Amino acid sequence: MLTKMEDIILLGMGGHAHSVVDSIEQTEKYNIIGFLDMEEMQGKKFRDYRVLDTDDALQKYFDNGIKNAFVTIGFMGHGDVREKLYYRIKDIGYKMPNIIDDTAVVSEKAELEDGIFVGKNAVINSGAAIGEMCIINTGAIIEHDCMVGAFSHIAVGSVLCGGVSVGERTLIGANATVIQERNVGSCCIIGAGTTIRKNVVKNNVVIG
Repeated sequence: MLTKMEDIILLGMGGHAHSVVDSIEQTEKYNIIGFLDMEEMQGKKFRDYRVLDTDDALQKYFDNGIKNAFVTIGFMGHGDVREKLYYRIKDIGYKMPNIIDDTAVVSEKAELEDGIFVGKNAVINSGAAIGEMCIINTGAIIEHDCMVGAFSHIAVGSVLCGGVSVGERTLIGANATVIQERNVGSCCIIGAGTTIRKNVVKNNVVIG
């Protein structure tokens, strides 16, 4: 028996949205109504989905019966924009599902909060805990017992070895590796390809 798809509205029609839309279409759980975005994006289109209105229309669409929303804006160098939208959406009353690509592997023993995107071929292993609105991007590996704070981005091909802790609003860049049992604080940027062998305190940038 086919399950009826629930309607969902997406916020932001940039590049990250392309990956999210692809994953939503594969899962066949949600019917994408369209996008909300900035004034200058009005009327633009990705595939069959148009920018319908600005973020100011969130309440209107909720009142019209759409109860699911998802932020498709990328990390943009920090998690602040995603964080603000998260609380705005939650205050209105929307549900924020997790969008997990069909090719991703997520352990039943992992804990995921709301609004998380898990991209193609990503792995989240047993005992991992992922905070609200994280992006676990294409091919990223979150090993056993890792903790990733809310609004962080674990970028394409990056690896968190076992027992790693990552704070909130932190970027682990593409193909970066954090070795086991290390801590990376909140609001950090770990550059692409960097290997982290020591703990990193909050508000730090580590490249190379």
